[in-house]
Amino acid sequence: MSAPNTTATTRFGTLGEREFVLFMALTSAMSALAIDTIIPAFGAMRTAFDLEPDSTRLSLTITVFFIGTGLGYFIFGPLADSLGRRRVLELSLALYGAGALIAALAPTLEVVYLGRFIWGFAAAGPRILSQAIVRDRYRGQELARVMTLIQIFFYLAPIAGPIVGRGVLEIGSWRWVFAFGTMTAVALAAWALRLPETLPPEHRRPLALHSTVSGLALAMRHPVTGSYALAIAVGFGAFYSFLGSSELILDEIFGRPEWFVPFFVAMGVLMGGVAFTTNRALRRVAAANWALGAGGAFLVLSLVLLGLGIVTDGVPDIWAFLVVYAAANMAHAGMFPTATSLALDPMGALAGTAAAAIGATISILGALLAAPLDRAVAGSITPVAVGYVVYAGIGLLLQLRGRRSMELAHEQELR
Repeated sequence: MSAPNTTATTRFGTLGEREFVLFMALTSAMSALAIDTIIPAFGAMRTAFDLEPDSTRLSLTITVFFIGTGLGYFIFGPLADSLGRRRVLELSLALYGAGALIAALAPTLEVVYLGRFIWGFAAAGPRILSQAIVRDRYRGQELARVMTLIQIFFYLAPIAGPIVGRGVLEIGSWRWVFAFGTMTAVALAAWALRLPETLPPEHRRPLALHSTVSGLALAMRHPVTGSYALAIAVGFGAFYSFLGSSELILDEIFGRPEWFVPFFVAMGVLMGGVAFTTNRALRRVAAANWALGAGGAFLVLSLVLLGLGIVTDGVPDIWAFLVVYAAANMAHAGMFPTATSLALDPMGALAGTAAAAIGATISILGALLAAPLDRAVAGSITPVAVGYVVYAGIGLLLQLRGRRSMELAHEQELR
């Protein structure tokens, strides 16, 4: 494995390794920030648009954002492999800022939805491009270490987002909260001028429908990339359920709705801590071994969670539940960024399309798998625990398949 470049020079300046990692981390976190910063503005928006205090119409601003992001994966990934990384990153940031501005200036709620759809569509770009650019610059163990550093911001963004949104709301209207998205896009677009192009012209793919479809299929058919991508997506079936049903579990089963925000904040900090620990551990432990160990811990802790549910008729002691539930999700957090790096590692110039395929698989399959767990919350944690065990077990089997494929490829290289 060739050593990564620690400094990259362009006519716009020099981007050192620490600055590069920070820029990629903030770029990757833009999607999460676009979701979490606007939530504190919902109260003011209900007043502005004459909605009832308990109206749920504003939740559609999150839904259309996710729909846009899912579609954006299929566009920005192939574009990045065809036109180059930086140009497509700048395009997505420009569209991100425009979508946020449309929502900020919207005269009606319907125009807010339109702006949020465009905003979400564009947010797929920074997420995909951050992964593709990092893959261009790093390989193997170094790729895994950088991915874990970036993941710290992914977990901390849901904590920082509402704080930032609340702070902006204190000095301006809800429109300024939305306009904050435009400001961040402009700032990162200016910063991107210091970023060198990481995909040489000779490695770019033609921009055509058949090329895009074949690239997506190639990524998911690859025994290593496909296996790890599916393992990640199945794990996210549990994690999305955690995001969607934690509040309901604490309210309906334990009667502690006021615990949700402190628990959610604590989980963000703990997961960020896991990502940091993973980064340090990868100096000594092979990425495939760490991902497999985290996946094994995820399964074991899910079994413990199921045991708690069975022996207590679905209503265990709240502290015992929170500790095991948090630990299981932390194990998933230890697996996710490392498995992502393993999935991207074989892709080379196809990294943009591969990142799109992985992102779309996580979004679609993860959401489909989470839905039955969310609906099963009805006075008992046991159905959720069963889902965790099933998903963790399938994910571990997929990891073993991907690991074996890596070993076979390595053996063939040595022959």
